[in-house]
Amino acid sequence: MAAGGIVTLASTVYGQGIGQTTLDRLTMGTPQQVDRGEEVFDDQCAECHGDQGLEATEIGEGLGAQGFVDTDVERSGLYSIYDVVSFGYEYEDGQHPAFENLRYQDRWAVSHYTQSLIDDPQPDSQELIDRVRRQAMEGVCDPDIREEVGGFARPESDEQITAGQDIYDAQCASCHGDDGRADVPAAQTDPPARDFHEPAGDWTNGTSPFAIYETLENGIEGTAMAAYGHLPDEELWALVHYVREELILEGELEDVTEDEIDAVCRSMSAPPAPDPIPIDRAVDFVADDAEQERYVRLLGYGDPVIQDDADFDRGQDLFSQSCASCHGAEGQAVDSIGPYGKFPPYLSIEPGQLVPASVGGTYEDVAQRVIYSAHASLPDRPTVASYSENDWRDLQAWITTFDGEGSDRVRTVSDIDEAQQYLVDETDDIDDTDDDDTDDDVDDGDEESDADDDDNDGEPDDQ
Repeated sequence: MAAGGIVTLASTVYGQGIGQTTLDRLTMGTPQQVDRGEEVFDDQCAECHGDQGLEATEIGEGLGAQGFVDTDVERSGLYSIYDVVSFGYEYEDGQHPAFENLRYQDRWAVSHYTQSLIDDPQPDSQELIDRVRRQAMEGVCDPDIREEVGGFARPESDEQITAGQDIYDAQCASCHGDDGRADVPAAQTDPPARDFHEPAGDWTNGTSPFAIYETLENGIEGTAMAAYGHLPDEELWALVHYVREELILEGELEDVTEDEIDAVCRSMSAPPAPDPIPIDRAVDFVADDAEQERYVRLLGYGDPVIQDDADFDRGQDLFSQSCASCHGAEGQAVDSIGPYGKFPPYLSIEPGQLVPASVGGTYEDVAQRVIYSAHASLPDRPTVASYSENDWRDLQAWITTFDGEGSDRVRTVSDIDEAQQYLVDETDDIDDTDDDDTDDDVDDGDEESDADDDDNDGEPDDQ
């Protein structure tokens, strides 16, 4: 959120529910990640594993460390290396420390770099992959915090129960009654207030300590049960234990589950929110990530899959007629186009370089990306908007002859059905949520905006 020139930018991710898309991007191993990983390795790992992982140093040998180059590394899969970096690893001669001080992104970066040093990395077990991904999706529970959380399920003392009764009298008795029987006028809501002496089978959250805490913390939507999250934790827990010990029938009490303890532990193990930083620094971070974002986006398109009956010469003619004026004869970026608009700041289009990866997928995929990209809003929309199926087939084929990323991944198939099946099999797990990039970025230098997409694949400016 930006306010008064300050923006909160999460510079550290601990792995607390980061989401599938973010995790998939971190495991891609982009060139930018490997470069960043080398910096982290030099700072954190070279002292034991040697410069560029060539061989263990004297200090490292004393600790049982090894080099990674020309070495048979036991835990050499990407997830295995990440697991060692994040949580440590016990071995015969000692223990590899856990680098909890590293940002979550840097742990993956140094894992990619380390694996790049190993000649023949071994595949990770599916069990390990599942565990690491689950930890990233759900969060990591700190063992010390878990022990503390387990203690919440039990009353601390008689004094805590007494304090809970005082809080109940002040906050709850008006609706639930002095003895919890809901025999007061305010209890006659729809649905009525809970009678704690009735069977608990229809309780929304249940009667375990954590379930009651959840009810108090967040209330129950659609009922008169309000949220009491404004109360301090110690008061909420005192209230939880008073209700359980003194009001709910013993036979209706549910025990706390291990899953409940784990969920609360993961939440409490999350790091604090980062401090706000100035907007200009946030912009610098975004600019630094631009090249990696471009790489991820191109990879998300999948391998370029062209038809074996495509006419390359015709594709070259089409490109020259409709595309070269903005993208250059061979896809190289040219000067910005525009400005457009009647009033400043004017809109300016700065095409990105076209490479084979820019036309990843089938010609149908390419056509869809272009037609629904920034081209749709251009005042002088190029003629590609009216291209036929054969036009797109030939145009895509010609662009795959350009130099650059994806030239080694071009596939040739005999029909579109074969291509679609191939793409499903090969790229189903690749994140392509960033394909539709149509936002305009402001160019601080001349107050012109750079549209994200170019004239053939919706490629954003990678400046």
